[in-house]
Amino acid sequence: MTTAITLWLTFVLAAGVIAWFGTKQQAAAFAVVALLAAPATLLPLGHPAITAPPEGHYTVLGARIDVNQAIYVLLDGGDGAPRYYKLPYSTATANNLQNAMDGAAGNGGSVGMRQGEEGSPGFAEEGTGDREEPKRAEPQAIIN
Repeated sequence: MTTAITLWLTFVLAAGVIAWFGTKQQAAAFAVVALLAAPATLLPLGHPAITAPPEGHYTVLGARIDVNQAIYVLLDGGDGAPRYYKLPYSTATANNLQNAMDGAAGNGGSVGMRQGEEGSPGFAEEGTGDREEPKRAEPQAIIN
């Protein structure tokens, strides 16, 4: 269980105990608060989001591939804080991500992800980054 679900369940049980020994108004108030707090269980709080990323283009800030288990990615959509997702593992997707990460590391670029309607993410290397060309050594001045 995630932290959010555990906290919500603890609150509901505590509210149930108070409602059992309290008045009907207290019971109704705690029931309403428990229902309003239920959506908070969907917040990741350091755990991957339980939903797939929405359709669109993202920049991959970091990734970890657990073979035959899952692909964990930190995605930046450019419209807010980055989100942490757990994607289903497939060999093709893992190889695609690894090749894009290797290419981006070698060229100083970044990795992008496009989430399509069919739910299968596509990874590709983006841009070359802001690398500067190496400076050439100036010839030594000859002074007599």
